[in-house]
Order: sequence, then structure tokens, then C-alpha cells
Amino acid sequence: MDAILLAAGYGTRLYPLTKDTPKALLPLGPKDVVLDGIMEELVKVPDLRRVVMVTNHRFAEPFQGWVAKRRGSRIQTEVIDDGTSTNETRLGAIRDLMLGLERLRPAQDVLVLGTDNLFSWSLVDLVRAATSRGPAATMAVREVPTLEEASRMGVVKVDANQRILECLEKPKQPPSRLISLCVYYFPAAMHRRFEEFVRGGGNPDAPGFFMEWLVKTEPVYSYPTSGEWLDIGSPETYRQAVEWWSARSQQKSVERQVQKSEVRNQKSEIRRQKSD
Repeated sequence: MDAILLAAGYGTRLYPLTKDTPKALLPLGPKDVVLDGIMEELVKVPDLRRVVMVTNHRFAEPFQGWVAKRRGSRIQTEVIDDGTSTNETRLGAIRDLMLGLERLRPAQDVLVLGTDNLFSWSLVDLVRAATSRGPAATMAVREVPTLEEASRMGVVKVDANQRILECLEKPKQPPSRLISLCVYYFPAAMHRRFEEFVRGGGNPDAPGFFMEWLVKTEPVYSYPTSGEWLDIGSPETYRQAVEWWSARSQQKSVERQVQKSEVRNQKSEIRRQKSD
């Protein structure tokens, strides 16, 4: 299995924070950036061997610097420059995804993720659920509190078996409170569908437009998620992401200290029993 990270956006809603820094490389703390949080979940997928990150010309060099710091990882990571330099000349997420597919192994299933989201649910479970259904695309989804909030996102309607019946990009009248997340599983058999969509005049700007088209042509399934999910699209949501990451890091530090204490106690007990 391979993965494509979509990182060619210009983050204009976060200016001036993202004027010279992509959203994925915004700091979450003294050492970590948003992309570190995403990769932390990706590396848990046991069959994942290669990651391709598609970005624009403005941010290609910073991403290459981030990759260089991860040398020695079991997952090979490559940065692709899509050649654009402005928001007005961007290729769109689907064309960037197609660039990524050109560099990957054609017989491999692929995970596709946006790089401006943080989440705490398991990609391993998503892959397990997706592969259990056979060769069908799967999209991560979650329920939001209100229809008004859903109207600002991609919205899906599903049946009792989690098959997606309808997928709409930012509808004025959402059919449900279930929103699509920018996390997808695509089996190798359907890679050709992206080119088919673009050649047919489909809007390549956002994955949601492709999914809206795809659910009308073949079975597509949802994977319901729970736990944390943060879409870093504004200064406020970025602040929330930093706060969440800080609290999470502190909790992990406490857990590590507890584990070390337990190990020390176990060793002390073994030594005591041997001395007796």
C-alpha cells in the first residue's frame, strides 16, 4: 500500500501565518508540526511502504527539508512539485492526486489524505474496514452537531451498510449531518477513474467533487470516525490544534513516566524475590 498527501494549497485563509509556511508545517509545539501528527498515524499502517507528497513550487523546498529530517524511516517519502506558484494557477486536488499516482506502483491500493487535518482515530481500522469490502473506495466521515455546520463541508448520506447514497460539496440544504473528511482509501483497480473524471469535464479543485461523481457510478462506502478531528482552516482552529496537541503531548509524557515507574517496580520486586 502507498499513500498520497495533498499539500499544494496556499492556505490563504490563514494569512499571514501561511504566507511563507504551508499549513502542514505550522508548528504545534517546540518540536512538532502538523505534518508530524499526520505521519504519526500513517506509520501505524503496517503494509504502507511509500508516501508521495504533492505540493506547489512555493513550498516544495520547505517540504523537502522536512523529509530530509526523517531519513531512516521505514516509509520512503518523496516530494513532488506541481509547478504552480499562486493560488490562482493551482492545479486542483484531483490533478495533484493524479501526479502522485504517476510516481507510485500501479498495482497498489492507495490512501489519500489532506495535510491540514489532525485526528486521533485509527487509519489501521479504516484500511481494515475498506479492504474487507473488496475493491471499493472508502471515505472517512463524521457527524457534526448541526446542519448549518455541515453546509460548510462536504456532506454524505449513507444506507444501513455504510454505502454512500449521496455526496454533496457544501450544499445549501444538507441531507444529513454526516460530513466527509479528506481521508480516502482507493483500491488499485479504480486509479483510472480520476483521469476519466477530469477528461469528462469534472471539477478538479476538491476531492469532494470527484466523490460526488464517483458515488453515481459505482459503490463507495463510508468509514464513521469518532475521537478528535481538527480541520485547520482558520486562526481559531489552528489555535485549537496547538492546544489539543499540547494536552495530548503532556498526557503521553505522564503515561511514559507511569510505565517507567511500573518497570522499575517490577525489576525491584524480581531482585527482592531472588534475594529471598
